[in-house]
Amino acid sequence: MIIGEICAVGNYSKKYFMRKSMYDQLSKKFKKFYFINCHYLVDKENIKIEKEIKSNKNIFFFHPKNYKELDDFLKVHKIFLINNISFKFYHLKIHILLNKKNIFQVQIDNLGEMTSYNIENWKSVDIKKKFYFVYLKKIPLIIYKILNNINIIKPIDILYLARKDIKKNYERKKSFYFLSKKKYTIIKPVKPKLNLNFDKNLNEKFIVFIDQNLNHRDSIIRGYELNIKEQKKYFYMINKYLSCLKKIYNKKIVICLHPSSNIGLYKKNLKRMKIVKHKTDYFLSRAFVVVFHDSSSILSAILQKKRIIQLTYSNLGKLTVDRGKIYQKYFDFYIEDLNLFKNINKKRLSTKLNSKLKNYTNFLKKIFFIEDKYKDINDELIIEINKFKNKNIINKFN
Repeated sequence: MIIGEICAVGNYSKKYFMRKSMYDQLSKKFKKFYFINCHYLVDKENIKIEKEIKSNKNIFFFHPKNYKELDDFLKVHKIFLINNISFKFYHLKIHILLNKKNIFQVQIDNLGEMTSYNIENWKSVDIKKKFYFVYLKKIPLIIYKILNNINIIKPIDILYLARKDIKKNYERKKSFYFLSKKKYTIIKPVKPKLNLNFDKNLNEKFIVFIDQNLNHRDSIIRGYELNIKEQKKYFYMINKYLSCLKKIYNKKIVICLHPSSNIGLYKKNLKRMKIVKHKTDYFLSRAFVVVFHDSSSILSAILQKKRIIQLTYSNLGKLTVDRGKIYQKYFDFYIEDLNLFKNINKKRLSTKLNSKLKNYTNFLKKIFFIEDKYKDINDELIIEINKFKNKNIINKFN
């Protein structure tokens, strides 16, 4: 039996490190975990695997070069599959192939990311891009639902998600018959993020800035990209602000880079600051203050009741600014506009940051399944995999 995830990525970095705890625990518990990466079925660019990911000897990689290779692999194995393939046109054939094999599939929709289709694919783009995203995402989703309704594509067996509002949206009755069949047989709530075993006794000796990549691919394809002059201005302002925090609190600055960020660019422009990759959770647990623009990693800081400052900077583009407003809508963070920043009053800032901490739990309860009766995704997957294994053992002897 194989336990694995089917995906289509050119670089494993973001995927692996976003859910590192999950992949590491599953690969350790069940000895083998497979990434079935269908990237080469839609793209010719070489797949990149970082050394740290390869160092986990319990993780295996299968990269089919064509649909026959994928078909042959699926034929010979009993598979518990995490389906992480999108519903875009160029992935529909993969979904149809999975349906033919009648494979048990689960999907992880959201473990705490604060996203909005309307902001990311409509409000932040021009009219040309609006049509492009409708073609790329909306139309394929409708086709997927039609194929699901006529049993060409089977529903996902279990959907795991952490947000209450998204669960309500999935369960809402649809107006049209061809959209009425459920995409998921069961929807299971899970706790947000992963169980990171937070240690409350750790020394809070850092001021941590969570980077979102100043020229993130999501921004670039929507028409927002900082040129060299604008990059230098941004780094100057970030350096100025973080240096002020360092001075008033006497804490070391750590920049936790987004997996896609160019570490050389940041080291060149922020020379006196510690810059790391893939260690965000480690430094967040040791943070006295956390600073960010827009990042899903901020949820770890919220769960650990960290003092949080949200920076706004209009030059990063409408997408980053509007996505930042999603956090402002749900969490009453202290906000600082870099364009207006002059200096910091330590007493005033400390009072503000400490007062905000009291409201985190109430905000979290409104949005996420954080109550004790819910498990994290690791525990839920282990329970379901064991059920799947036992069922296959019973079937084997019948």
